Amino acid sequence: MTIHLPEDLERYLQSEVQSGRFASRDEAMTEAVRLLRQKKEEAQIQRKPLTPDELNRQLLEAGLLSQIPPRPDPATYQEFAPIIIDGEPLSETIIRERR
Repeated sequence: MTIHLPEDLERYLQSEVQSGRFASRDEAMTEAVRLLRQKKEEAQIQRKPLTPDELNRQLLEAGLLSQIPPRPDPATYQEFAPIIIDGEPLSETIIRERR
């Protein structure tokens, strides 16, 4: 197979091989195609919305979670509702008291 690259990409590929990052032009092209395929697969995965379980699994695999949180009990689960307080916002109170 013969692959023709634009001149700037050809120079870049050659410099990467000469720097020792790749053993040959074929190895560099193999890595480029592998990355292109990976990017395409990731784009296809991102098209569908993740379920909470899928998101937690991906975060766990990425090391961003140490464990998957337990599912809330549907009988006792309540949506988050902020507490309304009178007076200035709590954040302003905290900032003022830290000074």
